[in-house]
Amino acid sequence: MSSSRNVPITAYLQILAGAVLLSTGSSVIKAVSFNALELAGWRALIIALFLAAVIRPPRACWDRALIPAALAHGITTLLFMWGNKLTTAAIAIFLQYTAPLYLLLLGPWLLKEPVRKSDVFFVVLIAGGMVLLLLKPAVASNTASNPGLGAIIAGVCGVAWAFTTLTMRDLSRRVPDGFQRAIAAVILANVVLAALLLPLVGVPDEASPGDWALVSYMGIFQLGCAFILVSLGLRRVTALEGALLLLLEPLLNPVWAFFAHDEMPGGFVLVGGAVILLASAARVVVNTRRGGAQSRS
Repeated sequence: MSSSRNVPITAYLQILAGAVLLSTGSSVIKAVSFNALELAGWRALIIALFLAAVIRPPRACWDRALIPAALAHGITTLLFMWGNKLTTAAIAIFLQYTAPLYLLLLGPWLLKEPVRKSDVFFVVLIAGGMVLLLLKPAVASNTASNPGLGAIIAGVCGVAWAFTTLTMRDLSRRVPDGFQRAIAAVILANVVLAALLLPLVGVPDEASPGDWALVSYMGIFQLGCAFILVSLGLRRVTALEGALLLLLEPLLNPVWAFFAHDEMPGGFVLVGGAVILLASAARVVVNTRRGGAQSRS
């Protein structure tokens, strides 16, 4: 009989705090006057400097293995910012969380993992939730200037996020420097983004001190500290616990947008988002139980 696990409460608090910080991303993106490229470039510079100073990945971590993860992370960042500028926070985050759909569809080719009958059920559920999100487009507003195009970009962001998940998981599993390698990939992605975008966009002419404060918040806290907190917490909790706790991010994301920008998701969006998140949570539970049963057999 296995002994009970003694997981410190700080591990759960670290993941929850990281999820809360991540969930503020859409609201801050909409609050900053920078366009998507300006915001991506300047935030990239700040987060790269912050993580390099705080974590300092050893030289041995820097090799070609970082490139796929850095590329996927950089593309996801750009698409998420662009999508949030054009559509509502709810649609942007819920469509990003369709990533499990693409992971299931691409699994047989990328991971050599067979498709199970239960996987087909989850594919149908997530696809159904996605259809509900797109069934009734949001109305254009000050914080969602082109909801149709934004929804398309957010959908592509879900594909990019799926590849980010795959590549980051591969890096994090490397022993003994998985965590440092994942951080190195994030730093590399943001250094490249900053190097490509800042000469193009320059310093925004009408940027206020409040804009710079929000951009700094995103680089240091909303992503930098959040990534560190979540990574530390995930080391000491089960995969099931970590995945379920991180669902707090998409749940809170539209809440902050409502209070900060008066964005009210429509009924189809709320139902579609609920279907996607519940299907993702159910799949995590099923896979965890299946893995536990196989380990005991």
